[in-house]
Amino acid sequence: MTMRRVGSRFVPSSIHGTGRGKRGCAGLHLAGFLVLTASACSEGAEQPPPPAFTTTDSAGVRIVVNSGPQWGEDEGWQVTPEPVVTLGTVDYPVEQQFQRLGEVTRLSDGTVVVLEIEDAQLRAFDPAGALLWTAGGIGDGPGETRPYDDTRAVLTRLPGDTLQLQNGQARVRFNSGGDLLEHVRVDYGRFRRWGQIFLQYCPFDAYFLQDAIVFCDTALLSASGSDSPTREQTIMRIDWSLDRLDTLGTFFRAVGASVEMDYSALFAGPEYDLVREQFGGRRTRRVSSPLGPRGILRVGVRDRPWLLSARNDRYRIEVWDILTGALSMVVERRAPRRARTEEEATRVLQWGVVMLPGNDRSDLDPSDDRWSALDSVSIAEGFLLDDLGFLWVRRGPSPSEGDSGLTSEFTDYTGEQWTILRPSGLHDVFRPDGVYLGTVQLPHDLEVMEIGEDYVLGKTTDDLDIEYVRVYGLDRTPFR
Repeated sequence: MTMRRVGSRFVPSSIHGTGRGKRGCAGLHLAGFLVLTASACSEGAEQPPPPAFTTTDSAGVRIVVNSGPQWGEDEGWQVTPEPVVTLGTVDYPVEQQFQRLGEVTRLSDGTVVVLEIEDAQLRAFDPAGALLWTAGGIGDGPGETRPYDDTRAVLTRLPGDTLQLQNGQARVRFNSGGDLLEHVRVDYGRFRRWGQIFLQYCPFDAYFLQDAIVFCDTALLSASGSDSPTREQTIMRIDWSLDRLDTLGTFFRAVGASVEMDYSALFAGPEYDLVREQFGGRRTRRVSSPLGPRGILRVGVRDRPWLLSARNDRYRIEVWDILTGALSMVVERRAPRRARTEEEATRVLQWGVVMLPGNDRSDLDPSDDRWSALDSVSIAEGFLLDDLGFLWVRRGPSPSEGDSGLTSEFTDYTGEQWTILRPSGLHDVFRPDGVYLGTVQLPHDLEVMEIGEDYVLGKTTDDLDIEYVRVYGLDRTPFR
């Protein structure tokens, strides 16, 4: 893994503590109090604090355990309170009327490129919001793709500002000016000779990662007599020659629960007679527990494709090299957790199963053992690698740090309103070598898409469901 050089100010805090103790004893000696000096230095010498982090090597895997931040009080990176660029509108200009935003990226010259999923089109804007060019679209021509029911178009930015649009089995690449560079498709007949496998169904959207194709297979595992099956995800990799299939690993995804649902109202018409005859009015469905342990997987595709893996019940993040299939680094942080309130548990549970048809959500009880509920708020809720290789970990809400976990209202498909918890704005930042720097507060309502050297880019939705793209300034000085 290529590491970015960092300044000399990133040193273990124990060095500073030891230095302060020595200077104190030297002052007493110069004053002539030799006897007192010997006594003071032997009895009251300042003990060096424990190191803020430790590193070990285990079979070539770097393991970093962090117990404290490198940033001191009033130090750290700053994000502008207001966005420096905003895209999105209700009426005019029409090119900023987004129906369903996908990924958003920013090129080295400041151009912002967005993916409109509804028409699989890329739109490029200058920092002032003027449309520069469009590319892609739905169709059969060069650079155009067809939509699929079980997947969606995905945009990624590759090194050199190359833009990649993947849609189903097609991989399309454009340069920074929107010109078509390549348009290739997976030979699916040859691909499927490996068995009943599919390109979709990964817990992350990008499965064409440079010259690798990554895909997933889900398995439900249940202990004997258990009503809480464990769901795992096996991630596999193959290159574009389709000659060799490798398994990257099997990763924990969730603990399940069995929920009884009433389908009688949903399938009430005569056209559903066969459905009612086959399934009856009620049936049991296995769902992932919104309150239980959950595995988190994400890919980063800057210098090379990386897979980030973690669980929300522990602060331990694994960094895998997708091209070699090897575990590269493990990052841990010793951080206290806080108990989840009853109100938080109820909201998380109801929102977690809000889309289950016909289920009477008013009867959901957070204390039900089927939910395998965690006894505290999740530490790691999400993460990403920024353009410089720093790891950003989005944490659970923490009232003691000024983040109390805001809420917003949501109306489901039945017209019923729900109060849901919004994601935390707290983000822990780790150097490329896994050392914990400190915490940065980002806007609550921003779904962060990428973080560059001097910006944070994301998207948000207002109360009218209008989508916006926002760019915030990021000041990394003096700690780069």
